[in-house]
Amino acid sequence: MSIARKLASETAAYSISSILAKAINYLFGLFIVKYISTEEYGVYSKLYAYAGFLLVFLTHGMETTFFRFLHKKGYKDKAYSVAFTSVFNAVLFFIVAIFLFITPIANFVEEAPRLIRIFAFIMVFDVLCALPFASLRAQNRPLKFAFYKILNIGVFILFNAVLFIVFPALNIHIGVSKVENIFIANLAASVLTFILLTFQTEKFRFIYDAQLHKELWIYGFPIMLVGIAGMTNEMLDRAMMTKLLPYDTATNNVQLAIYSFNYKFAMPISMFLQAYRFAAEPIFFKEASQANDRNMYAEMMKFYIICACFIFLGILLFMPVFQTFFEWYTPNAKVLFEGVFMVPILLLANLCLGVYFNISTWYKITDKTHYGAIISGIGAIATVILNLILVPAWGYAGAAWSTLFCYIIMVVIGFALERKYFPIPYQFKRIGFYFLITFGLFVGYKYLIADNFDSLTIKGIIALFILSIFVGVVYITEKRK
Repeated sequence: MSIARKLASETAAYSISSILAKAINYLFGLFIVKYISTEEYGVYSKLYAYAGFLLVFLTHGMETTFFRFLHKKGYKDKAYSVAFTSVFNAVLFFIVAIFLFITPIANFVEEAPRLIRIFAFIMVFDVLCALPFASLRAQNRPLKFAFYKILNIGVFILFNAVLFIVFPALNIHIGVSKVENIFIANLAASVLTFILLTFQTEKFRFIYDAQLHKELWIYGFPIMLVGIAGMTNEMLDRAMMTKLLPYDTATNNVQLAIYSFNYKFAMPISMFLQAYRFAAEPIFFKEASQANDRNMYAEMMKFYIICACFIFLGILLFMPVFQTFFEWYTPNAKVLFEGVFMVPILLLANLCLGVYFNISTWYKITDKTHYGAIISGIGAIATVILNLILVPAWGYAGAAWSTLFCYIIMVVIGFALERKYFPIPYQFKRIGFYFLITFGLFVGYKYLIADNFDSLTIKGIIALFILSIFVGVVYITEKRK
């Protein structure tokens, strides 16, 4: 099987779990906006934004590092155990710190200590699942990977249904707040997933190899910095928005809810990128240990952009349908959709993030991960500065523009360094052509169709036709591939 076909088949398998998980998350989003207030939705969004930072910090780059050292001579049998031991030690330190400093932490987050403790245990089990999931990827078991990912979110949804529907009907109350109910459901799903994964991954032994641990840290620490910077770029706006907005606490939480809700419509691109990354990283590292086919990297960039443009166009074309459905389901949606104008900005930002991931392949396979840390660090600094300037002035719209500008900066810097150290023959004319077609079709639909027709049925039919045009153009230009 060719590299392109193998990547495509494994991406499809990983995409099954990602797409289904996203679909279930959308159902959960529908469910939760009906049962919690807009302000509570803001609290929920804020706390899960902090989760992204903690996951990166506590795993400290060991997932990618595990893949790299798994294929190095003499390390194959020890890489998993030493990497997991490192993660376990980080988790142990984290949980002790939480219980020692619970009061100042709760004051900073502006939430109850009880909620913070539950949240901390969610982080513990989610982090401990990271290496077992990576092991499944390394063993080329995408279906097992997909099963446990889907099982995790399925159990999460089931527990939420019990806590929000069944227990209230029986006059049983578990959590103090509705957000706490969500966290309890998440904790149950995370614990169950961890228990099941322990029977499906590599046999673990507590091993301490000082030399190997040092090498893992040298390679993984810059990746952790990249991850933290990446989380700053992706999640800082939601984590800190309530502290940057000039309103009272309740209004700030509502503003955060509007931003977070509309951000969800940009997530399909990032979910596809996640599936693509899961399949691409093991293949890229394996090929790097044999021969560097730079044309392969160029082909993968092109096909990523094709898929991302398809998702970008599909979301925007069917946005009126999504909006009508949500507004039918719950009156809360009318407030939440006040920020719908941000969706194209956020979609484009996530598309740029995927472009940067493809560009960043060069420093990973050449062991120059410090360049990734530098680029992401610059992006993080840009994110902080832009949010500090734009959010107080423009509100949540400032956060959306900050995200887009940040990823554009990273793409430009990453491309300049790639040209200097590891030039890849990207197909710029073909890529530019697909961008032109995508934006041309969207602008034409927006100003010639969406603004001039009231019928949702007509809009939907025309949207399908326009999307089929894009698919047809891709087929004609790429059919030999």
